[in-house]
Order: sequence, then C-alpha cells, then structure tokens
Amino acid sequence: MSRPVDPRRRCLTLDEWPAEDRRRWEAARSPRGRGRISGRSRAAALKPSSLEKYQEGYGRWLGFLAWSGRLDPASAPEARVNDDSVAAYLEILFDCGNSGHAIFGRLQELKAALKFIAPGADFAWLTLPDSVGIRQQLDMTRRSFAIHHPRRLYGWGLRLMRKAVMLNGPQRRRVMLRDGLLIALLAARAMRLRSVASLDLDTRLRRVDGQWHVLLGPADVKTGLPLTYAVPPSLGAWIDRYVTVERAELLGGHFSDAFWIGWDGKPLGPRGIEKRIRWQSAKEFGPAGAFGPHRFRYCIATVAPVEDPGVPANGAAILGITRSTFAEAYDRGERETVARAFLKGLEAERAETEGLARRAFDRRRQRDTLPGENDQNRDEAA
Repeated sequence: MSRPVDPRRRCLTLDEWPAEDRRRWEAARSPRGRGRISGRSRAAALKPSSLEKYQEGYGRWLGFLAWSGRLDPASAPEARVNDDSVAAYLEILFDCGNSGHAIFGRLQELKAALKFIAPGADFAWLTLPDSVGIRQQLDMTRRSFAIHHPRRLYGWGLRLMRKAVMLNGPQRRRVMLRDGLLIALLAARAMRLRSVASLDLDTRLRRVDGQWHVLLGPADVKTGLPLTYAVPPSLGAWIDRYVTVERAELLGGHFSDAFWIGWDGKPLGPRGIEKRIRWQSAKEFGPAGAFGPHRFRYCIATVAPVEDPGVPANGAAILGITRSTFAEAYDRGERETVARAFLKGLEAERAETEGLARRAFDRRRQRDTLPGENDQNRDEAA
C-alpha cells in the first residue's frame, strides 16, 4: 500500500490544469505554436524530457496554488505569478524540506514553462529578485547522504529476485522480482530515471549475439549522445524469467512494448519507478535512508575513483557523461579518494608509532626484569 502524498507537494497533471493554462501549453507545444524558431514552435525545439520537466514544474506550481486556495481557474496564468504568491510558494518549498538546489530548480521550471504559457510577460525576476541571483540567496550547500557500494546494491537486487521466486502469492512475486531486476540494473549502470523508464523490448533493450544490451538513442539520454552497453551476464537469466513470466502475468493478456509493467498492467513510468525505488530502499535501509533512482549514480560516481584512482574517467564512462559534468556534479568520489589516502597515511603513521612504542616498551620490560639491574640503577640514581 502506497503512502499518502503530502497535499502541499502535489503536482497537478495536465488534465487537472485550468482550461486556459492547458490550452496555452498545448498550443505552444504544437508545430505551429507561438514563438516559432526556423519553422518550428519554440517548444518543439526542446527535448521531450525538458518539456516534461517544465510541465511537471508548472504542475507543482498549480498544485501549490490549489492547496493554498490561490488558484482561480478564470484568471490569466500570468496574473497568478506575483510577489505574494511566489513568496508563499517559496515558504512552502522550504517547509517541505526542499534543498536550495531543489528550490532553484522549481523556480527555473516555472520560469521556463511561463515562456510558453505567457510568452509576452517578463518573469526574469523569478530567479533574479531585487537584481540579486536567487542562488546567492539560497543555501546551495549539497546535502550529505549515505553512499552504498554498487556491489551492495547489486546484491540487494539479486536477493529480492531470489526471494521473489520463493513466494506463494503471485502478485507479490511479480512485483518483487520486477523491483529486484530494476535495482540490479540501476546498480550496474545507474541510468537516469527517464532513460530507465524508456526501456522497451526489441528497441532499447534487446538481445544481441545472445546477450541482453541496452541501446539508448539521443532522445533517451540527457547528453543527446547515443549510449549502448551490455547488461551484466548474471542478469541475463533474470531478464529472460521476467519477460516470459512476471511481465507477461502483469500484462494480463494486454500488449505493450514497455519493459517495466505495473501491477495494473500499464507501463510503469518515471513516477512509478521513483516510488518503487523509494519504497524498497525504505524497507532495506530504513525510512530515513530511503532514496530515489538518482542515488545509484552518486554511488557509482563515488566508488569508481576509489576503486581505481589511477583511471579518473571511469566514473564518467560508466554514467555516460562528460568528465567535466562528472567533476562538477559527482565529485564525491574524488574527495573520498583524497580522504581515504589521508586516513591511510594516518593509519600507517599510527602503526609505525605503535610499533616503535611496543618495541620500546618491550625493551624496558626486559631491562626491568634483568636480575640485579634495578638495584644498580637505584644505586646510581641515589
């Protein structure tokens, strides 16, 4: 049973938007939408993932307005964005425990969505209030969180699958085996949420020369660069099992190309995958240790430089990103490597001094136990 969603955090889906907001958004997304660039609408020039992100961000804003009683469906979208409403929105984001990075991201998403919904209005002030960048006014310190070795996470996924096949209840078995496979795949390569949600049979996940491969196209990857790699051989039999048994049972006779299928027989989208990882991680590591799919990327980024500090590009290669992006966003591993080297030096120094102290203590003990030597030393001291 899923946990209830805090009403302050609700993101209104597109079909829940006020009619005018929805009409403007859909018009901007159409090929003949406003703000055309080289014959295309401005929205059509963006990646689908970017548009989905802006749509969700605007839905988060509308969710706040609805919760706080500020959403007047009859008012123009731009009329709702004012100093008072934005200040109240920021206060709720703070109260919900959002970090400075998350709050800045929400404001960016709102501003980006408004470019299509209200293209004639100027909302630059959303991230530049009083001519001072919002980043300078927020605490942009990155939060510390637990890093788990990818081997630990991979073993967790395998353990769930092994446990699933022993269950008597078919529904629990289907969902647990699917979740275990999802966790193991994330532990192996840590695809971004949208990439792992986009997996479908025979296109983005298929057999090549007898081994399962992930084949992501430019539209499936944030960098816009194709990403192809082989799935660990130890997962091959589990994918075969999931495809022929659990996935088929979840579909219940319906047809879908989507690889991840929910208990209701429909594709398990990004939100569904996020919820499953958080639910399973809360069971594994406790409620305070719950995390989402993106944590797998941090874990690989942290461990890769530690495991092989002589090849700093390993983490970037595994995650399918540039070394500059890796250094900027996932630099915990480099810090951890330096810290470990420092601690290793401390331990070596401690071992050496302990050895010297032990030898000195042994010599003193031997000296103290020599017959007549203590009496002689006392006589000399006198």
